Amino acid sequence: MRASLYQSPPDIERAVETRRQRQQILTKPDAPELWAVIDEAALLRIQREDVLKEQAEHLIEMAEGDNSVTLQVLPFASGMHAGLQGPFVILDFVPGVSPVVYLETDMDGLYLEEPEELDRYTRLFDHVRASARYPEASLQILKNLI
Repeated sequence: MRASLYQSPPDIERAVETRRQRQQILTKPDAPELWAVIDEAALLRIQREDVLKEQAEHLIEMAEGDNSVTLQVLPFASGMHAGLQGPFVILDFVPGVSPVVYLETDMDGLYLEEPEELDRYTRLFDHVRASARYPEASLQILKNLI
């Protein structure tokens, strides 16, 4: 959060707390399915060993837990990949409700709902998942970081 240029400690704490609350949704009995692909660069960018260890342990716990979290790591060895344009989230809902692509910006968020936009990001996600390590191998990458 500090790297995002938040101006005050209360702003930083509010942003961190919001993310913590969002994470708790994944531990509920009726948690939504989450399939995340994390670029190895995002993991290695964490400079403090204690923070990296805590983050990696949390990711392992979530991926190994009795929940609906699937985690893949996209290693440097995969080279160029379809996700290099930046992060995105595909929100899929109950049948009858159209999916939405969410792009987080520094100041806001952008929601894409057009069929061709959804198709584009679904294909991007398929390619990113194919370039990433399988979930079991991804967990081993995280364990090796610790």
